[in-house]
Amino acid sequence: MDATKECIQEIKKAIGEENVSDDKPSRIVHRVCHGIESLLHEDLDIFTPAAVVRPKTTEDVVKIVNCASKYEVGLVPQGGRTCTYGAECVNGAIAINAVRMDKIVSIDEVAYNITAQAGVRLTDYIRFLNERGFDTVELPTMIKSSLMGSRAAISGYNKWETRWGGSKDNIKSMEVVLANGDVVRVGHGSGGPSKSVVGLDTMGLFIGSRGSLGIITEMTTRFIPKVPAYHYGIRAFTSLEDGLNAYLELRNPLHGSAVWRAKAYHKWMLKQAVTTSSDFVWPEDVEMLVDYHVLGDPEVVAVMTRRVEEICEKCNAFWRDDLPPTEFVGQMHNTMEKFMGMGALQSGRLVSGGMGNRIVPLDANIPNSHLIEFYKEYLAFLKETEAGKTWPNLAKHYHVLSPGEPLPTEQGGTKFWALMLADSKNFDKQSIEEFKGWFREYAELIWKHEGSLTATHGFIPKDMEVEFTKRELGETGYNLLKTIKKALDPKNIMNPGLRF
Repeated sequence: MDATKECIQEIKKAIGEENVSDDKPSRIVHRVCHGIESLLHEDLDIFTPAAVVRPKTTEDVVKIVNCASKYEVGLVPQGGRTCTYGAECVNGAIAINAVRMDKIVSIDEVAYNITAQAGVRLTDYIRFLNERGFDTVELPTMIKSSLMGSRAAISGYNKWETRWGGSKDNIKSMEVVLANGDVVRVGHGSGGPSKSVVGLDTMGLFIGSRGSLGIITEMTTRFIPKVPAYHYGIRAFTSLEDGLNAYLELRNPLHGSAVWRAKAYHKWMLKQAVTTSSDFVWPEDVEMLVDYHVLGDPEVVAVMTRRVEEICEKCNAFWRDDLPPTEFVGQMHNTMEKFMGMGALQSGRLVSGGMGNRIVPLDANIPNSHLIEFYKEYLAFLKETEAGKTWPNLAKHYHVLSPGEPLPTEQGGTKFWALMLADSKNFDKQSIEEFKGWFREYAELIWKHEGSLTATHGFIPKDMEVEFTKRELGETGYNLLKTIKKALDPKNIMNPGLRF
């Protein structure tokens, strides 16, 4: 019996056979995600895990890690896998599915702190708070599939990021199982859920680490009282500049306490979205939509709503009867979540591991000072992509769903959320090579505008990962990553597919 099989047998004895699956269908289901990496390999077996384990407790995770360390078998923790790069498995490694770690551990209704196991789904977490008269600030798009632990592992984006920040701003402390089997509680300077200078802020090492330094088993995050008043609005614009100027002004830090979210939409995406679900014909003169969410005390919401309307009017905003009902934007989000979550269940998957046509997200982080010029150049770049002259084979199998929906990330920056549709079944060798050239030009355009390749999801093709990581971090910064990785995980068992 080889080392991997011995490891799996030992894990079965340690946590129970019912919590370990090594049958082929289970392993195939856990090998890929919506990251592009699986498109770049014709043989998807390189992502097939040797087994899938489903721990229920931190003690189970410790047993799994100790077995993996003993036999030097890789471990890949996985969340909902709808938008995450780094969640692809590695051939021969063990996938950790945390969905049975689904308990709310504690809640402090005075300090507004809640502790949950890593496998709690966001939809259950939010329901738990709502039933007690509270609201969440941890609010990703994919609430039905996202798990609490993965929010930390990918440094997750939140819907209310303008007001409350991303996951890294809301997580107060975490419990992590290290590669040597030790359990540590990390926070902002101490192990507790409060700012401290007793020690270093070691929690930041694990936020965004994608399981490469340890397995997150619990996290304490903040929540808020139920918000008493809410106003939603949406406006149309006939030019890209007007729409983005309105979006940027709504992002003014002085408005952030009440304008919790603003988002811009281009007609390239809007035309496709409305025509696929209705007979509606998009008005050609409407270039952009911007929607906004105002929340807080009723008096504050009333005052700020008037201010928001003034801002939009100065940017030539309007709304007309020939535009669709205002609730259609929310319907688009629901459709996307269903498509991405259910796409994994298409019939071809259990046979070959593929997912057919599927949404592929890209999420560059662009400084607001560059946003308008970047968007213009990016639109031209995407038109070149679909024209087929530069990348003729890629153009047959890689299409634009959304050219980019600017939405708030940290102050001064925009998460440029773009959606492509990839035909994975026909992504052949020529498409793969052309995609790599395409991605290199995409990266250069982002860097030209002083941006970063990713705000949340972390995708860089593995063939380019070292080169591009060095480009963004510098040689010294990259070497620091390697030093930390080697110190915490000398056997490289924690998500070994990540190259640093």
